[in-house]
Amino acid sequence: MWNTLISFIGLAIAAVYGQNDSCFEPENFSITAALAEAGVDVTTLPGVSDGGRAISPCASACTALRALYGQERVLTQDTDQHDNFTTTSYYSVVQRDVNPFCVFKPSNETGVSVLVLLSRLTQCPFAVKSGGHGMFEGSSSLEGGITVSLELLTNVTVSSDKSVASVQAGNKWGPTYARLAEQDLTVMGGRLYSIGVGGLTTGGGISYFANLRGWACDNVVSYDVITAKGTKVNASPTQNADLYWALRGGGPNFGIVTQFNYETLAIQGTNMWGGQRVYLEPDFPAVLRAFTNVARNSPEDKNAGQWIVFTMSNGTKVASAELWYGKPNGNQARILSEYFAIPAISDTTQNCKVADYARSNDVAANLRAGFYTMTFKNDEAFHTIAKDIFYEAAAEVAKIRGATLINVFQSITKPQLENMAKNGGNPLGLKPEDGPLTLVVTNLFWTNPDDGDALFDITSDMLKKTKAEAAARGLANNFTYMNYAAQFQDAIASYGAENKARLQQIAKKYDPQGVFQTLSPGYFKLDRAAVPGTGRFSF
Repeated sequence: MWNTLISFIGLAIAAVYGQNDSCFEPENFSITAALAEAGVDVTTLPGVSDGGRAISPCASACTALRALYGQERVLTQDTDQHDNFTTTSYYSVVQRDVNPFCVFKPSNETGVSVLVLLSRLTQCPFAVKSGGHGMFEGSSSLEGGITVSLELLTNVTVSSDKSVASVQAGNKWGPTYARLAEQDLTVMGGRLYSIGVGGLTTGGGISYFANLRGWACDNVVSYDVITAKGTKVNASPTQNADLYWALRGGGPNFGIVTQFNYETLAIQGTNMWGGQRVYLEPDFPAVLRAFTNVARNSPEDKNAGQWIVFTMSNGTKVASAELWYGKPNGNQARILSEYFAIPAISDTTQNCKVADYARSNDVAANLRAGFYTMTFKNDEAFHTIAKDIFYEAAAEVAKIRGATLINVFQSITKPQLENMAKNGGNPLGLKPEDGPLTLVVTNLFWTNPDDGDALFDITSDMLKKTKAEAAARGLANNFTYMNYAAQFQDAIASYGAENKARLQQIAKKYDPQGVFQTLSPGYFKLDRAAVPGTGRFSF
């Protein structure tokens, strides 16, 4: 009886979580045979035909890639094209300082497959770049390894019934919105013009229309993924459903997504409203009250969205409220009326198109930049406490020449959380009853390379203090949004022990050799932060 019961429980767990299916990649899997199926005969490739024994792993891999794809697609360190790529392709100067052994630009999915297999064959590590907004070294660049730029994968197609938009991972959000608008459509994507489709979506992806439809990851119908064995699979609610669940916020731990197939949203013309209203310190209490109430009242009007930026401007404390509405004339929406009752020193709000609004919010850092993040419950009194703790830290940062600290409050509303349950849910570990929540992202900017540690120490101490105050009031939440996380934060662990274990089990099924844990080492891994063991704030 007990054996039968145990067997039944085992089958039930396997049905829910998926077994470690060794058949996906058999124990006798041959990398060279897989390359041959992709049209690559390794016996003819310079650098690997002799096993690469005479040169380094990455010299072997890059030499082979260049022989296969030519110097226009494989940029090596001895070329101006390589230098131009590294110095112009990233938001943060921290990533621009990275010197990969080579840069590979695949033009199709086969090229991505070959890259993964050659990396395995030579043991040369790689990092994958979509838009280049990752903030820290290794997130989408790799010192001495291969940086894989997906910039040539830019197809955008729409299904005949206009219900699904297929967007390749090398696209950036602004141009994607513009192309979809030609067919009176949009999708749930990033809020800045130059952010890449790939990183934003695999990390979660907060959209202008998140209250209406949810995050980007919750609006993906299916993913096209190149797995560790070099084959493409489709992950959807009905096909490889465990992998589909994992990709909805699990990051780049399961393969390289080459195409996202999104549910569309019909729009027309000047289809939304948005802009910035700027307030001075005497009005901060009213601004935070408005922020708290908009988050709380989101179920009554799901078109409204907001964030508040706190910063210093020439010694003056300033709050900039970024407001948007999923239809024109948001200034007439009741849910935003509290903001308009507060006198603003400037106001850029207007009717606009999605692509134009994303462009208006885009900024080029041209500085060393970093993120740090935390989450707590939406609470008016605590918003004031968190704001005051931030300004204490900002005063310390002001003593560092060329350094700036900016704090942004955003809302994770109940409608957003409810949408996370679609199509089997996601691994983020958030529930509707948790909300509404406030998501904080602290932006760090500095010019002197030696000042980075001091800035991160100050910010870490600020977040530790804020977390302690939140916990003392019963307002703490561990969720760490991967797209805003510092390299010291263990984003996957913040999803909860059960979801972490499930993600690890899925990764073991599709990547039993741990290719995306070891050969793609730089970003958030399933068992650690990108830079673990520093003692800085994690969650």
